[in-house]
Amino acid sequence: MPPGRPEISPQPVCRRGLHDGLTPKGLTLQQAQHLTGMKNLALWKRAVAEAWVQLLVSSVVLIGFGWLFVWLMSLIKVGAWTTLLSLLPDFVHPLFGVPLADLATPAGRLSFLYVHVVTLLVCLGWVIGRGSDLVSGRIARGTMELLITLPVRRVTVLAIPSVISTVGSAVLAVSVWLGSWVGLKTVDLGGKVELARFWPGVVNLFAMVFCLGGVTALLSSWDRDRWRTIWLAGGYFVLSAIIDMVSCLWKPAAWLSYATFLSAFDPQRLILIREGAWRVTLESSAALIGLGLLGYAAAAVIFSLRDVPVPR
Repeated sequence: MPPGRPEISPQPVCRRGLHDGLTPKGLTLQQAQHLTGMKNLALWKRAVAEAWVQLLVSSVVLIGFGWLFVWLMSLIKVGAWTTLLSLLPDFVHPLFGVPLADLATPAGRLSFLYVHVVTLLVCLGWVIGRGSDLVSGRIARGTMELLITLPVRRVTVLAIPSVISTVGSAVLAVSVWLGSWVGLKTVDLGGKVELARFWPGVVNLFAMVFCLGGVTALLSSWDRDRWRTIWLAGGYFVLSAIIDMVSCLWKPAAWLSYATFLSAFDPQRLILIREGAWRVTLESSAALIGLGLLGYAAAAVIFSLRDVPVPR
């Protein structure tokens, strides 16, 4: 390199400074608090603007699919449904976690809605999409280097969209229930169904989505590529589902249930058990929420300490 020419770093970064999020110089404490409040409000508005369309579309899809699912179940007679379940091989029965006779009831048939692939795909699309955008998505778009220069703490930059993601997860879980409600109001399922029985499934579904949101936030906090974060989070869910299935079907590997968060996700059993449904729901859902909170906390620590690379 010729003498006198400055060396150019191949990967410039925005260094983590000691004054990140502190009172800007030249402002009084009251002025700094007012400025911070305005910036926080701007962050809230931006987070809502980025998420509301996906949340609205996802909610409409879940409500519409819930109604469609009830209508499809009304086309299958109870006797035909019982015959169909009886054809399943014995080794598959542990996957359901409840007697097949309970699954043949109207409530049992509707309980499949909470573990249906469409429901899971919509919920996963929401939480992985929001979680991957927390850090790695903003770095990839080139907006993170601007956000961290604002007079707000990095934890706030991470927390505000995380709250939006959590609220959206609850809205989607309730949307599944609303789809069942609309379906039962417009379609005769051939039996009385108490919709209150499905609330444990709603809570458990929300807790699972929240847990995956924490995991995705953790993956996003140290990455710079949003698509890599999405693939890692999706792969983590698929791997967890495989481990959970193996632990259910193969008794010697039952201990594997402790290695996957999906062992605490069982909305069908929570909907169909007769006694102690809410006690079991709170226990399993609390474990999922605790894991999600741990993921968000770890993400906040990593993001607060890391250097933010400038997009290429």
